[in-house]
Amino acid sequence: MPRESVTSLKQENQALNDQLDALFKEVKSLKDKCKTEGTTQVSGDNSSIKAANVESERSLQFLSDEYDDLTAANSDVLVQLKQITRRLQELSSQVERVSNAIDEFENYSYQYNVKIIGLPGSASESALDTSSLCANLFRLTGAEVSLQDIDIAHRVLTRRESDGPKPVICKFVRRLAKGKVMEVRKQAAEVNPTSIGLSADTELRRVRIFDHLTPKKQKLLFEAKKLKERDHYRFCWDKNSVIYLKKDEGSRAIKITDVDCLQRLAGET
Repeated sequence: MPRESVTSLKQENQALNDQLDALFKEVKSLKDKCKTEGTTQVSGDNSSIKAANVESERSLQFLSDEYDDLTAANSDVLVQLKQITRRLQELSSQVERVSNAIDEFENYSYQYNVKIIGLPGSASESALDTSSLCANLFRLTGAEVSLQDIDIAHRVLTRRESDGPKPVICKFVRRLAKGKVMEVRKQAAEVNPTSIGLSADTELRRVRIFDHLTPKKQKLLFEAKKLKERDHYRFCWDKNSVIYLKKDEGSRAIKITDVDCLQRLAGET
């Protein structure tokens, strides 16, 4: 599935979710309105019935018929609302399945990628130039990979403006090649810049190599780091696109799969 198709599906899926939320609110509003109006009408009719008892049996029968009609009408509306709600729930489940399918595809695709920050380049740098730069960097960290192990590498924009070099997304042909790079990634900051084709005054001490996380995983990692600071966890990291928290050196690592995991941990403290 092309990247553009996944992006389009995610946008469509979000739009459907927004519509579902709006419809659920509308249904709830109609239900509340129905119940409120029904209660008001019943209260009013009871007062009228008391007055009608004084006037005539005919007035009592008329009001009784009106009450029955109102009750039946409200009952029909509530039945329809329940049917609509049921349909909305079914649609919501379908949207969730599509969303999960998109997440699975992205998780599979992103697991071939690394994200490199702090790696200088040139303004006229082509995708081939970036790929060659990455291959040279990886080789000099000690990873046994070559240019043929890289599908494509390119620079990406950041949300915040920065004077530093744009991050690089490098996609490997094989996960094994990525694994070799991740094993020695800490050595990237020690590489001599001239050995990878950069000028001698180029700074590489800030070069870092990370797993390339999906947007959903990035958000989850962000929330996990917030919990780490707030609840005094000592470690928070990701490995092979899986996020972990650890209270201290002697405690076990806790795998964080979704926001519910974080909420449960927050409730335990």
